[in-house]
Amino acid sequence: MHSLYANVWNETLKITLKKKSLFFLAITLIIPIGVSLLLANFQSNIGIGAISSKDFPILMLNLFTAIFLPLFVFMSAADQFAGEFGDNTLKLVLTRPISRFKVFVSKQISLGIYIAAYLFVALIASMIAAFFLSGNISGTAILDWLIAYGAAFLPLATLSIMVVLLAQFFTTSSGALTISILLYIAAKMSAFFFPQISKYYPTAYMDWHMLWLGSGTASGQLLSIFMFLLGCSILCFIAGYYLFDKKEL
Repeated sequence: MHSLYANVWNETLKITLKKKSLFFLAITLIIPIGVSLLLANFQSNIGIGAISSKDFPILMLNLFTAIFLPLFVFMSAADQFAGEFGDNTLKLVLTRPISRFKVFVSKQISLGIYIAAYLFVALIASMIAAFFLSGNISGTAILDWLIAYGAAFLPLATLSIMVVLLAQFFTTSSGALTISILLYIAAKMSAFFFPQISKYYPTAYMDWHMLWLGSGTASGQLLSIFMFLLGCSILCFIAGYYLFDKKEL
């Protein structure tokens, strides 16, 4: 257990020290405040408050879960697996007294930690930015924000596990990143052309947090989506570890 904890710390630290991680953190902090200032200025000029304070954090969450956080997941998963395999640093990790399973799990956990951290930073930045807009912020609105940002973790975590599986087929991070982005775009676009089958794509539930707002969604629907994402996560985790364990370094 100590070796797993130590390797989770090492993997998390490796992500932290990457310039792209700091860049995404800066984007997560800057975008909500910048967008809110632009909206506040625009709405004051036209005299119409189209987006209020209570709606702004949810609007930003939709943007983050659709574009920015998936891109971070793609880049980090590609670097942690395909990238380290290509530059032979993965071989150095496996020379330590730790099993391949613990290495694989620790990398997955570190990705999950960073997804949660970015959602937390996005929530704080969006809450601060909301005060620049018109409208009252009630306790109910804050509770909705907390629930929505918390619920957004599951589909992003599922996406990260799927990308880790995909990364096992590549020896360079650029290849894994490129294919991940293309498949993600294809899955999103297919929802417009084949809406009947889009519900079977885990990427169709990146806005799952919207179902938690208000009281219009039945608990059975939330449970079914939860079980679907959980099932996809388990299957992709098992398949990803199998390929990782069989990979020759």
